Amino acid sequence: MGVINLVSPLGLSLLVLTLTGLLFPLVRPSLVRRHEWIRHIGWLAALPPAAVAWWLMAQLPAVTGGQVLEEQYPWAPQLGLALVFRLDGLALFFGLIITVIGAAVALYTSYYLEGEPRTGYFYSQLFLFMASMLGLVWADNLLLIFVFWELTSITSYLLIGFRDDEAGARNGARRAFVVTSLGGLAMLFGMVMLGAGAGVYTLHEILVTPGLTTLPYYPAALALILLGAFTKSAQVPFHFWLPGAMAAPTPASAYLHSATMVKAGVYLLARLHPALSDDPRWFWPLLLAGGATMLLGAVAAMGQFDIKALLAYATVSQLGILVMLLAFPGADAATAVVVGILAHALYKGPLFLVAGIVDHAAGTRDLRRLGTLARELPIVAAVALLAGLSMSGLPFLFGFVSKETFLETLYHYAETAGIAGWIAVSAAAVAGAFFMAYSLTLLWEAFFRGRAAGPHPAHVHHAPSFAFVLPPLALTLLGTAFPFILSQVEGPLLAPAASAIYGEPVGVHLALWHGWTPVFLTSLAALATGVLLFWARDGVRALLRAAPAGASGAPLFDRVLYAIYGLARWVTVQVQGGTLAQQVIVMLSAAVLALAVALSQASGLGDFRLDWSNWPHVTEVVLALLAVVAAVVTVRAQSRLSAIISIGVVGVVVTVYFVFFNAPDLALTQLLVDILTVVLLVLVFYRIPPSTLPPISGVVRMRNLVTAGAVGVFGFFLVLFAVGAPFAPPISDYFSLNAAPLAHGGNIVNVILVDFRGFDTLGEITVLAIAAVGGYSVLRAALFWMRPVNRPESLPESDREAVDEALEQVESEIPHA
Repeated sequence: MGVINLVSPLGLSLLVLTLTGLLFPLVRPSLVRRHEWIRHIGWLAALPPAAVAWWLMAQLPAVTGGQVLEEQYPWAPQLGLALVFRLDGLALFFGLIITVIGAAVALYTSYYLEGEPRTGYFYSQLFLFMASMLGLVWADNLLLIFVFWELTSITSYLLIGFRDDEAGARNGARRAFVVTSLGGLAMLFGMVMLGAGAGVYTLHEILVTPGLTTLPYYPAALALILLGAFTKSAQVPFHFWLPGAMAAPTPASAYLHSATMVKAGVYLLARLHPALSDDPRWFWPLLLAGGATMLLGAVAAMGQFDIKALLAYATVSQLGILVMLLAFPGADAATAVVVGILAHALYKGPLFLVAGIVDHAAGTRDLRRLGTLARELPIVAAVALLAGLSMSGLPFLFGFVSKETFLETLYHYAETAGIAGWIAVSAAAVAGAFFMAYSLTLLWEAFFRGRAAGPHPAHVHHAPSFAFVLPPLALTLLGTAFPFILSQVEGPLLAPAASAIYGEPVGVHLALWHGWTPVFLTSLAALATGVLLFWARDGVRALLRAAPAGASGAPLFDRVLYAIYGLARWVTVQVQGGTLAQQVIVMLSAAVLALAVALSQASGLGDFRLDWSNWPHVTEVVLALLAVVAAVVTVRAQSRLSAIISIGVVGVVVTVYFVFFNAPDLALTQLLVDILTVVLLVLVFYRIPPSTLPPISGVVRMRNLVTAGAVGVFGFFLVLFAVGAPFAPPISDYFSLNAAPLAHGGNIVNVILVDFRGFDTLGEITVLAIAAVGGYSVLRAALFWMRPVNRPESLPESDREAVDEALEQVESEIPHA
């Protein structure tokens, strides 16, 4: 296989899309009002993804010839880390889908969001998501895949929650982000285990590593990776987030859920397919999860009245089919996956865009209020008809080709697997019947039945322009033409992608007609059953409405999430809800407990015998006793000033210790810090009014004594570890030998702090600055509570009483200045 090292095209493509996303927020509403041409900025927005798509199509001959395009960008050369991008058949295939659909969505967005003041912000998130998705499918490193995986979760969260003033958008964005991000973290652990077992994190090298499935921790790694893929691609029981994400603006819904985000999990499984598909532990989870998702999504789609919700559940079902296909190790399955992905993008993308046009024109997507759109929107109806019939699997459209390849794979499996295979074929036939039923339901009730079924029929009040309809029209015409040009596209486009999934060269040979085969007869039976389900749709919907409300999984997810919130609040109250002393005791006790556990598990802690030949000098003994006495006085002092003076004595004793041990720089630093601390304490306590503390009970006193003793033992053991035999070579020798030469005679302490440990020191300074701001805020809080509080009179009486009680409690606990 030839490899071409390019200078920049892949990285440049990601950079261009990222910069486009960062620049789009500059498009302000004031600019739109001053310049009429800005209303058509979608044409400009479509150029970057269209240019990337054009470049990708130019690479088809090279990739078809077996060449792979690679790019590497050094990241941390000392650690052997680099940003590695690789363009093979599968990466090019997904890249084309992402950019072609992305260009159509970019053009469509400017007309859909016409008059929206935050259009620039939406475009920004759209292009950042596009760049993240391209990075995911082009990355050739497991850790880099994870980085782009999480970037798609973040940007999709922003797209779904674009209308943040709507509760549905917020809930949908939260569910999508939490589910996919938690799955991504699980996937990261699995990737690390897989990469550690293979000895390399480069994906194409992992796929040819022998013995992956025999690693002792392979089952755990596989389970974690499957968890990440299933959550991203909305497999049962994680399917509920995808319909909830329909609260996003329609361009985001069309892009995320027909062409990109939900396919990320499918892409990851397709990438790992060559190395893992022969293992039964790979086969059964994908077959069962995919089959269950296929059936659940197809059945649930029939019960929806919102066009986007119907399409969302249809997408869930299609994703189940793709995951189910990836369970099989054969070349036919790899071909079926590629055809299914492309067909789904080319009919589901236009249907989502049509849903947005209908909503934009009629003000609703509710099928009960629609019915006459074919007369009022003839071009939109034609687009919906072609795309919807393709979704139903009607001969001889692209969706039919996809369904035939799927059923053919299952028939080959049934011939050898027996009853399990025929169950899979039956399940696929049932899903195909529902595909036909909900496709006809969508087309008939929205466009062709002549009048609305509901009491408040909708009418077109804002007819779309041709440019608005052009993106779904172009995608639909492309998808309609594909079945008739299969011989021209199967070699350069489909075969390289299928070969990457299968792991070996695959010859793709598709046709619209294979004769009266069992596969075709099964397809006809599914279509006929779907027509019957369509005529009986009212009864089917009644049965689906009788299903439990929590069957979707969203209510259970919300209950679990709110239970976690409640647990977090309870823990916060228990750990941080008491006095400062109680909080300190919790932290110190946790540190002591961690040391105790470590000591109980450790063996061979080193040699702690002390050298008694060198007795300490009498001055050192006196200083040590003075420090102990000053510390005791500090905690026993009855006045603040006495405590401040005694703690200053402790600091001075430490300063003198540094002098005795020939560290004048440390002594000077300690003295300055000690003086500054004493001055600040005096100023702070001068501002805080005196208060009489309640007497401490015997139980609390005993708790404090036990904690103090345990912390003392904790410090004692830490000192022993420090003076004992080291567990590893110390780094202090390197600092001592290199500080003066490299810093041209600079002070060793300053060199270590500023040069060797520069970022550590910066972090410490940041922590101190944050602590100072926090302390200042606490001191200023008393002035806030002295101001009169205006209670909102618009609240209900019960809420006003609750607010008054809360204010009285807080004011009683905070002393006034």
